[in-house]
Amino acid sequence: MQRGFLSEIFASFQGEGLFAGQRHLFVRLSGCNLRCAYCDTPDSLERESGYTLHLSAGEKRGRNPLTPGELTRLVAPWFEGGGALDAIAVTGGEPLMQADFLGQWLRDLRPAVPVLLETNGMLPEALAEVLEVIDIVSMDLKLPSNTREPQFWRQHEDFLRLARSRRAYVKMLVDRATASEEFERGAALVGAINRAIPVFVQPIVDPSGALATDEELLTRFHAQARRHLDDVRVMPQLHKLIGVR
Repeated sequence: MQRGFLSEIFASFQGEGLFAGQRHLFVRLSGCNLRCAYCDTPDSLERESGYTLHLSAGEKRGRNPLTPGELTRLVAPWFEGGGALDAIAVTGGEPLMQADFLGQWLRDLRPAVPVLLETNGMLPEALAEVLEVIDIVSMDLKLPSNTREPQFWRQHEDFLRLARSRRAYVKMLVDRATASEEFERGAALVGAINRAIPVFVQPIVDPSGALATDEELLTRFHAQARRHLDDVRVMPQLHKLIGVR
């Protein structure tokens, strides 16, 4: 039986993308194949021996790895009594690094709400393994100038061609270090697959909590993206603005 590594589970308002403002149950798996310079969840980058449940009565800790059945029992309390949850957001780290575990868990769980996958969009083969149990794909398109990682254009293109069979949208994170030519190449990549895919231009938050962009920069990026796409939205991280997890 597959076993997986969990970082945390909590309920909160979705802060990014197409469903911002909805109430989601976040299941954060641990382990990531990238080390983006702006990562805001560094505690989930490595697989650790323990995980945390953020319950209304306080925090509860458990030990990794766990089986799909054990994870199902962990999320059950959030759905008892018909709680007002709009989706399960599976995030990380990079959840597709544990595609076998994730697929088995979701096939066993058969949730009554949609499953939203938050991913760095680099592992198309892993996405193919779980796509049948995913309803929504939130894909980051990584730009080397601000991630300080290599370029992943081919992986992103292959990934998005698969993801478009679901309800998919793309986030492109930007700051003052973002190269204009990279941003336009990313927007063109999405537009060549489907101009109607929503793209969110998301300002990066610096270590002080301030947005690492300005109006002029965001206006320029928006105009670049609109040359290739029909639905482009500038949106900061809502959860940080309202002060929730």
